[in-house]
Amino acid sequence: MEIVKLMNARMRYLYEEDEKRYMNLFDPKSPISGMGRYKVLKVTPMSDITIREQRKLYQAVVTVNELKENNEESNNMMVFWKKKEDGDKAQWVIADID
Repeated sequence: MEIVKLMNARMRYLYEEDEKRYMNLFDPKSPISGMGRYKVLKVTPMSDITIREQRKLYQAVVTVNELKENNEESNNMMVFWKKKEDGDKAQWVIADID
C-alpha cells in the first residue's frame, strides 16, 4: 500500500539524513518544516489505517509506535492526504505527524 511505502521512505530518509527527499514526502501545507535529527529503527502500526473521503481529498490516519536509535519509543498519529483535484495522478503525501 502507498501509505506503508511512505512510512518506510520516511524512516529511510531519516536514517540516510536525506532532508531533500524526506521533505518531498510531505504536503507543502504540512506544518512539518524540517527533518528531525534522530533515526527511527522500527515503525509499528498500533491501529488500522483509516481512510475517510473529504470534499477535496482523501485523508488517512494511523497511530504508530516508533523505536528510535536510542531505544526511546514514542506513539505518533500520522495523517496522509491524497488530493482529488490531482485525478489519476494523485499520490498520497504525509500531511502531519503528531
